Amino acid sequence: MRPVGGAAVAVAPRPRIRRRLTVLYAATLLVVLLAASAVLRVALDDALDREFDASVRASAGLVQQFFRTEVEEYLTVEATLAHVAGELVFEGRAIRLRRPDGSLFQVVGAPVRRARRPLAGPVRTVRFPLDPEIAPGWDVEVDASAANVLALQARIDRWFAIGIPLLVAVAAMAGWWLTGRTLRPVGRMADAASRIAPASGARLPIDDPADELGRLGVRFNALLDRLDGAITQQRDFLADAAHELRTPIARLRARVELAMLPASDAAAAQPVLAAVDDELRAVSRHIDELLQLARADAAGEDTPLPGTSLFLDDIVADEVPRWHAEAQRRTITLTHGALEETPLNGDPVLLARLISILVDNAIRYGRDGGTVRVSVRPEGALACLDVIDDGIGIPLAERVRIFDRFFRGEAARHRRSDGSGLGLAIAAWIVRRHRGTIDGHDGPSGGTAMRVRLPLEPR
Repeated sequence: MRPVGGAAVAVAPRPRIRRRLTVLYAATLLVVLLAASAVLRVALDDALDREFDASVRASAGLVQQFFRTEVEEYLTVEATLAHVAGELVFEGRAIRLRRPDGSLFQVVGAPVRRARRPLAGPVRTVRFPLDPEIAPGWDVEVDASAANVLALQARIDRWFAIGIPLLVAVAAMAGWWLTGRTLRPVGRMADAASRIAPASGARLPIDDPADELGRLGVRFNALLDRLDGAITQQRDFLADAAHELRTPIARLRARVELAMLPASDAAAAQPVLAAVDDELRAVSRHIDELLQLARADAAGEDTPLPGTSLFLDDIVADEVPRWHAEAQRRTITLTHGALEETPLNGDPVLLARLISILVDNAIRYGRDGGTVRVSVRPEGALACLDVIDDGIGIPLAERVRIFDRFFRGEAARHRRSDGSGLGLAIAAWIVRRHRGTIDGHDGPSGGTAMRVRLPLEPR
């Protein structure tokens, strides 16, 4: 924006890329044409020199052939050459004959005229033997003017000097038009990008998804899809978090207000304080789960996991006993049986959290007086962790959503009202960070069997 008279006026961006591409195209073409003209000039010079030498040899060869033809009639060498001198005339050539002793015999081809008007331009002299058998020692000298060759080379240079800049100028104009046409979709995408609002669903226009610009636009649109998804997920996360925290906080306020009534005594306040403590524990658990998910979103699933070598069976043996008291309170038998040695590479804190979530869910939704069994074993190249209960189970229609955030099945909501629907979402994230899989299905005696598969550490 540029202020003009107190008002802001939009200034069109300079076509820098278009200008740079045009200049680069013109400069490249200029270099190519100069290199090609240099190579062509050398080739033409060589061809002209060869042609010139061939014409000089042809002139000398004509004298030699004429001499051989006429020598039978005139008998002597000098008489024959005198006759040849009167018959042969060459344009742009001067022919001299030298005796065996090196002295000049005469000039063939109107010697008087040649003397008055010497050959123009640089002259090239070539000497040939007349006829080693008939006229031993006699030589033919040819003086040839190179003016015509130089004039032709000068004309070629002028054509290069005029043609190359003209071609570059025409190519630059064509390049300017072509780059403008090529970059037009970029301009439309830039204009569209400036109008896209967060989570608006608007996308960049794409002319041809198959070309380079089209593929770039497709990738940017995919990026916008991910950003919109992240924004929508964040909004849903905040809304769900507010909803999940609002209910226990409201109950807390009600219980505190009840305890603050004037008629309340210390004995009557004890149950209220115990209930408040339970609510605070629930809120603390919700906040802990929300923070865990926030850290999961910040880290991303593609971030390398700083894993260490460990044994999953050792983590299960340490974590399961912590839930015995809760299992006894529900009269549930919690057992892990014999644990097989299962080495893998992972994060021990996250894996302990995974086991805790699965055992907690099994106890929460298990049958009173029932059993929760935890087993760990290697199976091929995988470490297998199974947590099986005989509780309410998961309906088939709800299994595809049990790992969604804040999702709780209908039976789970009726069974326990204090859940958040975040535990299995965190468990699924931990499993994905360890490049594994998790799924839930029916247990052998009803209830739910949660199965986790993680890659074993190579040995």
